[in-house]
Amino acid sequence: MFATVNELVGLPGLPGTPQGIRAMMGKLVKDNQALVRKRQGSKAFEYHIDSLPPVTQKALRDRQVKELMKNQDAALPSPERSAVMEKSNSRLSLYRDHPVLMEQKLTGLTADQQKTADARIALVSEVLKLGEIPGFSCAKAIREIVRQSRNGELPEHLATQVTLANAKKGSSRTLSEISLKRWMADFKKARTSTERLVLLAPGKRQRVEPEEIAWLPDFLAYYRNPNGVTMAEAYDDFIKGWYTRYADQPEMLFSAPSYNTVRYAMDKLPEVVKQHRRITGSEARQLEGFVRRDWLCLPVNYVWIGDGHGMKMKVAHPDHGKPFSPEVTFILDGSCRFIVGWSLALSESVIAVADALRHGIRNNGVPYIYYSDNGGGETNNTFDANITGILPRLGVDHRLGIPENPQGRGIIEILNKTLGMRISRQFATYYGTGADKSTVRRVSKSLTAALNAVDKGRELTAKQEQTLREFPSWNELIGEIEAGIKWYNNRPHEALPLKGNGEHFTPAQFRKYKLEKEKTEIEWLSDAELRHGFMPQIERTVSRCEIRLFNNLYYSEALRDEHNRQVLVNYDLHDATKIIVSRMDGSLICEAFWDGNKKAAFPVTAEYWQKQQRIKGMRERGEERVRLAEAENVHTLSAPVAPDWVHSNIYHPVIKGTPAMQVVSEEEEYIEDEYLNNALDMLEKNERKSAI
Repeated sequence: MFATVNELVGLPGLPGTPQGIRAMMGKLVKDNQALVRKRQGSKAFEYHIDSLPPVTQKALRDRQVKELMKNQDAALPSPERSAVMEKSNSRLSLYRDHPVLMEQKLTGLTADQQKTADARIALVSEVLKLGEIPGFSCAKAIREIVRQSRNGELPEHLATQVTLANAKKGSSRTLSEISLKRWMADFKKARTSTERLVLLAPGKRQRVEPEEIAWLPDFLAYYRNPNGVTMAEAYDDFIKGWYTRYADQPEMLFSAPSYNTVRYAMDKLPEVVKQHRRITGSEARQLEGFVRRDWLCLPVNYVWIGDGHGMKMKVAHPDHGKPFSPEVTFILDGSCRFIVGWSLALSESVIAVADALRHGIRNNGVPYIYYSDNGGGETNNTFDANITGILPRLGVDHRLGIPENPQGRGIIEILNKTLGMRISRQFATYYGTGADKSTVRRVSKSLTAALNAVDKGRELTAKQEQTLREFPSWNELIGEIEAGIKWYNNRPHEALPLKGNGEHFTPAQFRKYKLEKEKTEIEWLSDAELRHGFMPQIERTVSRCEIRLFNNLYYSEALRDEHNRQVLVNYDLHDATKIIVSRMDGSLICEAFWDGNKKAAFPVTAEYWQKQQRIKGMRERGEERVRLAEAENVHTLSAPVAPDWVHSNIYHPVIKGTPAMQVVSEEEEYIEDEYLNNALDMLEKNERKSAI
């Protein structure tokens, strides 16, 4: 170990100036020139530590130790191999002979164990670095590090490593010479970094597996209740049963687990085990693994997903104007997240779903698969009946989701929560998730009061008028739905791929892109096919040219040859005046009309009809003349002069003018009636002449 004059400045036992140190060192090495040399790459001379006074040597070594310990980036020296190190260690040799055990040990190490092993390796490396200092052995380095650790003199990074290396809680724990020597011995035994990690990693407390706890199944029998009992309630029932069962066994009564013990054991259980038989259906499946469906690989119009959504808002009913919550049905193309069709109805029904399908097919073609849930509006004979169903006639494969498994149709469920809720939030009558409960109650109360005032004909207050203005109409809701669908189809969707500019495709853009890239042929339907294809079809029996449908009778002479035969009947969901009748092979027979064969029990003669018309005309003309006469003979009397006020607290009303009719004499009235009768007789004679 050599040092220059500038490096020796300030050390004890030497002069205070460089000139004095240089003169003193010249005298000390005068007889032994091997203790002085010229530093490579410099003009300065450096002197060996043995030429220095003893006190200076000690101070120089202490300073070097501190510098080395502060240097975190110093290279780790290679440990020297000795015969002792090469002696076989039982554990280490087992790992070397069976690499599988080594791999299992490594994979079983926790993050804390790895941090502890790294800290111990860092401390051993410090010992090896200090041991390279001349006159400073590894044993002395160990004692020095332990001393500084106990006195709190270690650098911050080494003090942190000491805390981690202990692998035990408690700030009072310090480093010991025995521990550091043991770590150093394990370090030297290892040949690779993997072996060092395995040997220096501390052990860990063996986990008690739940199946090893004898009382846990008994507690779970109380806890696994679909009514959602709390852990405290289950524990009360469990401990009561425990004391009853072991009433004659004092040792078992004494060993009853406490509530904290039960909570600790339950925290170690997997969530799927704890919730077993507490939750079922879709909630239970949320804790299990699942298959993530890739929709983007499908061609356009391959799978359409449909679902109804009850809107969380109030709208004026289109018939009676009262508040109610409508049902909106969305149909989504799974391959591009594009909304192809929609409908708005009073409730989820076959009419709503059929209208949404018709809207989607008219604008975007016929799908190959229609995917829906098992709701009443989605599964019925109107859609799925063999031969007669709408979807089988169009060649569309109707797939149904698993009951109580909405995760399978997650994309349409997410659409209902995003777009459906977004549309509902545009109105003041929204009452869904996130709405202020007080505001909802206030709006509902104000709306009810305003509608009651309208029904009773009372004058509305300013607040009630404002409430009615904010009460959405049916047409306003339709306009907002159309705007929401346009917004959804033309905004970047995070589930779609990225474009060249780093933004996601919009559903409309991605649909166009896939159509151009894949060149998918789209099947279109004509207006007639759309009109008739979405008419539900049902089988009925013809009886004497009549068909009974929904308690209505439909008749056509063309059905004479089909008596007692089964036919196919197409009916319009919105028009019950007629039906379309076809044979079982699909060929058209005719159109049958409601009450097409209903006639009067006896024919009505022309004379009777003319008589009734004449009487009707006479009555209308007479009523008109009476109205004119009354209007001419009505006049208003002048109001009398009000009397003077009496000085008292009595209020005297002012008599206003009242209308009065002129009295007509009985003779004049008779003459006028006679004139009217004569005029009517003359009119009747003229009509008879013209008829002849």
